[in-house]
Amino acid sequence: MKLRTFLIALLILIVSTIHSAKAIFESNTYKEGVYDITDTQQVKATAMLTTPDEIASLIIFDPNGNEIFYKKFDTANESVNLGTILDDDRIAIVGKGEIAITIQQ
Repeated sequence: MKLRTFLIALLILIVSTIHSAKAIFESNTYKEGVYDITDTQQVKATAMLTTPDEIASLIIFDPNGNEIFYKKFDTANESVNLGTILDDDRIAIVGKGEIAITIQQ
């Protein structure tokens, strides 16, 4: 009887201390347009072209309209580090291709 009570208490303790895993990556695919991709103060991101027969360009602008980053994507599944993206930065996608952007928080 004492062993049973001990096992039940141990099971409750284990279950109550287990935390669910939090997602640390977020990925979305973007078509031609201008996007505000984050509400977080700053994030690191990577991008890759997902459409093999199309070309697209990605441009990152700061709040003053200055170009921070430019890359023409013409090879599918080539991962490119976009560096740090701040909350006020905007991303423009130009071209028929689609670009997947993965945000690491």
